[in-house]
Amino acid sequence: MVGFSGLLILFCRGETPYQPKLSDGKSPDFHDFPMGVLSATGRLHDLEREIVILDVGKAGFAEQGGLRSGDRIISIEGKISKQSFSMSTDTGLEGPQNLIGKALESACASKNQILNMEVERNEKKIFLEIKVPSSPAFASTFPQKCSKSRKYFSGIVDHLVDIQHEDGSWRPGVGGDADVYTGAFCALAVLSADKKEYLPTVKGAINFIRKKSIALIKPDDPKVGPKSWQTSTNAILLAEYQLATGDDIFFEDLKKCCDLLAGRVSENGRMGHAYEVPYERTGLVIINVQAHLAWALAAKCNYKINRKAWDRSMVEIRKSIGPNTGALGYSSRVPDYPDIPARTGAMATALAIAGEEPKMAKGFANALVKYQTRMRHAHSMTSIGLIYGMAGIKVVDPKAYEKVMKKWIPYLELCRTSVGTAAYFGSKRNYAGDAYLGYHPIGNATVALMLAGSESKLFIHGGTTRNWLEKP
Repeated sequence: MVGFSGLLILFCRGETPYQPKLSDGKSPDFHDFPMGVLSATGRLHDLEREIVILDVGKAGFAEQGGLRSGDRIISIEGKISKQSFSMSTDTGLEGPQNLIGKALESACASKNQILNMEVERNEKKIFLEIKVPSSPAFASTFPQKCSKSRKYFSGIVDHLVDIQHEDGSWRPGVGGDADVYTGAFCALAVLSADKKEYLPTVKGAINFIRKKSIALIKPDDPKVGPKSWQTSTNAILLAEYQLATGDDIFFEDLKKCCDLLAGRVSENGRMGHAYEVPYERTGLVIINVQAHLAWALAAKCNYKINRKAWDRSMVEIRKSIGPNTGALGYSSRVPDYPDIPARTGAMATALAIAGEEPKMAKGFANALVKYQTRMRHAHSMTSIGLIYGMAGIKVVDPKAYEKVMKKWIPYLELCRTSVGTAAYFGSKRNYAGDAYLGYHPIGNATVALMLAGSESKLFIHGGTTRNWLEKP
């Protein structure tokens, strides 16, 4: 049987850490999630308090401690969750997930490193003492001066560097062009680590993206080229790279991406996946806000924003602000859509970077704080809800960001694997979009970018220093 040291050896040889066995989040009745360093997958049914063990990783801490698939967790450290699990997005991690996340953190920081658990198996109650790996608790200064969060972040980034393919990509979940979108976020996470020795990884990703995506752009024809959501993320990476290094070698590619996005803003300000505006021409605000973020960052690299495109898009954005939430909804047709973080966070970040409409930016940040329990819910993509949602709070209101991140410690603990990387933890709703991107790479990039916010290096995290990667 492989102990903790054995797990580390396997990891160092390039083995992928345990990945939870997840559904795609489309079921309205249950929710699957990772169980942190235990290397197991839990399932919670709506209105229940007991976690059902869906899967146990071979030779992991759960298996070594006697936990088995099919077990139902009755109590953790002698405690039963006071609240039942709810599929409502407004309940966040309340209930059993919050209980086990906090218990794991405490057990790993304790002297004996034991997690006590009572389970029901074949109608019998069994008491388990599960040995867990040693790690300190998240510091009260989290995430600013927390050694655990820094080690966690470094472990993720190191792993992303290790698993990058020779062509500069990271393996997607389904295929198609997902590797471009995934690659941009993975490269952003690596860039945020502020390590010159990792610049070849970032540049490798950029060159992959240039060949597979940006090369498709025809400057005089906005109907031709990659999807808009892909183009905007490419531009965000290229701009952050130039701001970090002072290297403008990719500026022409950045300009092509931003010009393409400007050419795809319709006369009424709406945007779609590509040139055509879908859904009876009502469009997708998630495209608008990512375009604005790309333009705002590019302007810091001396790109001249197309003000007509910016202003036309702003018309649609204003119409998409939900009267009940103060956040951005699905579109002007559905302004009070519940999945708000990605749209609202990206736009708050764009406005803050551009130095425009501070009142609107502040309102968006306030809405993100108020509805922070919805942060994982971004219409099939938990990843961009957390990446853009947390960034939107951080760049506008750093103090609020610290408070919100502390509330998300149980989530981060449940994502943390036994070898210090991150497992994917999706929403209570549909997260099939992240399955397309690849749970493993996008899950690691998401947690890394959540933690990177405290460093204030990237401009999406409130950074204002140019060429910061060149400075000691």
